[in-house]
Amino acid sequence: MSKIKIIISSQYWENYAVGPDGFDEVPYWKPKGGAEFSVEVDSDVLLAGEEQIEKVLSKMVRNYSCREESTIAEKFEYRGYEIQWGEPTLLNEKEFEMLLEFKDLS
Repeated sequence: MSKIKIIISSQYWENYAVGPDGFDEVPYWKPKGGAEFSVEVDSDVLLAGEEQIEKVLSKMVRNYSCREESTIAEKFEYRGYEIQWGEPTLLNEKEFEMLLEFKDLS
């Protein structure tokens, strides 16, 4: 068995229903960008099938949103996932900066 990393993308929401006395009873959620989570698992979990994997990841993100300290102010909504089979290859930072200066990169 080999290990894989699953990168989970989610929508990050903030509660804007805040008054001078704290949060209002009825939340007013605004999307504020994305957030990523990850989990490292044995590659055998892929045999469970995409539908089951998505259900599990969605529940995990929802459960993370239900942490006591975050339920009033923030929440996360599952969007999708990708599998990272290994560590990415690091490209050269100096080459990147140098190439940014050129107009014609063909």
